Amino acid sequence: MKNYVIVLLFFLALPALAQRQKGNEETYQKRWKLELLYTQDIVNTSYGKNYGYIFKGKLMCLDSKHFTLLYGVAHQNSYIAETDNLFTDYVEGYTRDIGLYSIFDVTYYPFNKKKFYLSLEPFVGATHLKSKGTLKIPQHSVFEKYKNEYVYFNYGFSQSLGYNINKFSVSAFAWLSLKGFLDEGRNRPADFDSRFFIGLGLGYTL
Repeated sequence: MKNYVIVLLFFLALPALAQRQKGNEETYQKRWKLELLYTQDIVNTSYGKNYGYIFKGKLMCLDSKHFTLLYGVAHQNSYIAETDNLFTDYVEGYTRDIGLYSIFDVTYYPFNKKKFYLSLEPFVGATHLKSKGTLKIPQHSVFEKYKNEYVYFNYGFSQSLGYNINKFSVSAFAWLSLKGFLDEGRNRPADFDSRFFIGLGLGYTL
């Protein structure tokens, strides 16, 4: 009789265990968030058209009613067509900076439903800056190719306003690199290591 009771209890508990396991799997599957952001630099416009993208992969480490904490990496790629340089008419070339950063995301949900959110995301890492092109001054018979590369330690933060739609999210953001602003007291908003991006992004939660 005892064995029959144990078997009966097992079958009665099986749906509950399956539901619990399914819930745990769904929670686990939603721990990753991927984001692709289109960027526009509103500070370095004098050098030419300035645009790019940022790709982020973040892992959730805390999920409460009003806060979510995530950490991960970000890949940033920006391109400046210096043919439209306002400082000179003699340059044909481009400047590209590629960055890889560690990020930590603090997301706040002001309402009970996790739809609208505010996000603050510090980052730290390295940026590889590369300029390549040709300097042409025909009246002085100058035709010289140039290529410059510079790798520097970079840090800053981004702030986002977003809205979740099921597993997807849309956001507007601002990305500020503090390297050029806080480097030994220098204030160089026109230099390439003082980046201030704004843009739109699309995210997906796994």
